[in-house]
Amino acid sequence: MTPGASDAHEVRAAQHRNWDAAAAGWKAWSAFNERAAAHISARLVELAEVRPGSRVLDVAAGYGEPALTAAWAAGPGGRVVATDISAEMLDFARERAVVSGITTLEFLQADAASLAFAPASFDAAVSRWGIIFEPDAEAALQRVRGFLEPGARIAISSWGPAERVPFLWLPMATTTARLGLTPPPSGAPGPLSRTTPASLAALLNAGGFGDVVVEEHEVVYAFDSPAHFTDYVRAIAAPVRAMIRDHAGADREGAWDAITRAAAEHSGGNGPLRLSNAVLIASGTA
Repeated sequence: MTPGASDAHEVRAAQHRNWDAAAAGWKAWSAFNERAAAHISARLVELAEVRPGSRVLDVAAGYGEPALTAAWAAGPGGRVVATDISAEMLDFARERAVVSGITTLEFLQADAASLAFAPASFDAAVSRWGIIFEPDAEAALQRVRGFLEPGARIAISSWGPAERVPFLWLPMATTTARLGLTPPPSGAPGPLSRTTPASLAALLNAGGFGDVVVEEHEVVYAFDSPAHFTDYVRAIAAPVRAMIRDHAGADREGAWDAITRAAAEHSGGNGPLRLSNAVLIASGTA
C-alpha cells in the first residue's frame, strides 16, 4: 500500500536524520563493505549497460556506490549524477571521488521522489540497496523512467528474504524482540522491503519498465568475532541504531550486548563469524 503524503514525509525525514547520523560509521567501514559488495556494484553497472560516454543516474547513492563504479565505466566522456537523501553520506562520496581522481561525478542531495531532470537526460540508472528505502518507490521509479532515454537500462538491488540475510535479520529480530517492538509490516520502506524476485520485479514493472529480469547473488561479510559484528552494526545499521536510540532507554548497552550474544549463538561460539547474505538484482528497459 502506498503511504499517504504526510506518512511518506515523516518516513523520509526520519531516514534523513538516521543516515546523516550513520554516515561516520559508513566512512569508517567503507573499505570493509566494498571488499564484500564491490561485485554487486559491478553487476549493476553491467546490467545497466553503462559504456564509455554514458550519462548515468544513481538513485540513493549513499557513500557513492555504484556511482563511482559507473563513473569508471562511463569514462572521461561520461557523466554520473549521484543523488541521496543524506548530505553527510554524499560528503563522503565526494571525498571518495576526489581520492579516486574522478571528475565526471556530480552530487545532488534529494530524496528519490523529489528528483527533477529534463526528459531523456540519462542513458542508464542504477540503485544499490537505495530505492527500496523510498516510501513511494513505484512513483519514484516512474519519475526516473521519465529522465531516461527510450530503451535505456536500469538495474537495482535489494536484499533477499530476511532469514537469508543474517547480517540484517540477526540484529533487527534480536532488537525488536528485546524491546517488545512490533516488526515492520511486509513491504515497509527499508532494507527488507522487496525480498522476493516477484516483489522486486513488480517494483520495476510499476515504474513502467519492461523486459524485467531478476537474478540472485551473494554478499559475504567475515567478522573476527560476534563483538566485531556488533561494532559493525552499531556503526552502520541506521534502522537498528534508531530502534535502540528511541526505545531502549537506559538499557541501550544491554540491547547491543544482546546482539553480540545472538551472533555468538548463530555462529556457535565467540570465534570468527561468516555471514552469507542473499542479494536480488532486477534490471529492465525504459
